[in-house]
Amino acid sequence: MSKGKQAKQPRIPIDRCHLYGIQSPHTLAKRLGWELNKLNGLAANGGYRVYKHKDTGREIQEPGASLQSLHRQLHRYLARVEVPDYLHSAVKGRSYLSNARAHVGDGRLLKIDIAKFYQSVPQHKVMHFFRDVMGCASDVAGLLANLICYRSVLATGSSISPIISYYTYKSLFDKLAAVAAGHGLIMTCYVDDITMSGSRASRAVLHEARSVIFRAGLRAHKDRSFTDNSVKIVTGVVVGRSGIALPFSRWQKIRQAMREIAACTDDTKKLKLYPRLISRLYEAAQIDPQCRSRAEFYHSQWRVLKRQSSMAKIEAIAATQAA
Repeated sequence: MSKGKQAKQPRIPIDRCHLYGIQSPHTLAKRLGWELNKLNGLAANGGYRVYKHKDTGREIQEPGASLQSLHRQLHRYLARVEVPDYLHSAVKGRSYLSNARAHVGDGRLLKIDIAKFYQSVPQHKVMHFFRDVMGCASDVAGLLANLICYRSVLATGSSISPIISYYTYKSLFDKLAAVAAGHGLIMTCYVDDITMSGSRASRAVLHEARSVIFRAGLRAHKDRSFTDNSVKIVTGVVVGRSGIALPFSRWQKIRQAMREIAACTDDTKKLKLYPRLISRLYEAAQIDPQCRSRAEFYHSQWRVLKRQSSMAKIEAIAATQAA
C-alpha cells in the first residue's frame, strides 16, 4: 500500500457495529471514549443553535460543537454497516450524484418526497431502533435517543439525522423497494426523496407507493411523474438518456455570480464574492467537467487578489508606523 493511502474499510453486518449490544450507560461511555457525565450533560443541553435557512426559510436546529462532534462519531459507526443498494444518502461513496446516475437511460420516472421527514421521526422510534435492532439495553437506547433528538424529534441540522431517519423507517423503504421491484423498476432513496424509474413507471405505481407511505404514518408530497421524453430532475440534477447534466437554475446562479464579480470595483467585497462562485463551480465540475477550468481560473484570481490585499494592508501599517 502506498504512503498516505488507507485500505477501504469493508461494510459489516449490523451486529458487528461498534454500537451494537451495549448493556449499560457506563459501557456506552467507555466505548465512545466520553465521560458519562459529559454524555448526560449533552443529553440535557446540546447547545443547539436554531435559525432560519437564508434561501429556503426552513428552521435549522444545529447541535452545539461538542454534540455535533458526538453525532459525527455515531454516524461513522453506523455508516460502516451494510445497506441496500437503493440507499444513496449517508453512505460513503454514494451521494446525490450517484442517486441521479442510477436513473440514467430511457424510460419513465416517478418522484415522491416524504413531507417534514425529520420532524416525523419521533424520539421513541430512535430509542426502539437502538433497543430492538441494535440490541442495546433500554437505558442505553434511551440515552442515545436523548443525545440524538431535539425536542423529541430529529434535528434538521445534525450530521446523524440522515442515517438515523433511514434506520427508523427502514421497513418502509424496504416495502417501497419491493413495490418498485414488483414492477421491474429501479428505486433509489436519498433521505426523504424516493425515485423510481423504468418503462413500467406509472401513476398507478405512484399511487401504490403513496399508500405504503401513508400506512407507515407519514405523508407523501411533491409527487411527480415524468414521461420518456420529458426533462427529468433527480436530487437537483438533470437525468437524461446518456448521462446527467447541470440544471439551468444552477447555471443561472453561476453566471449571476460571475457578473457580480465582474461588476464589483471594491476589492474587499470582491474577496467575499469569490468563495461562493468557486464552490459552485467545483461542485458543478462533478457533473460537467468543463466547469473545472473555470473554477481553477476564478480560484487563481481570488488567490492573487488575497495576496495583493494582504500586501496593501502590510504597506499601510508600515506607512502608519513610519509617519
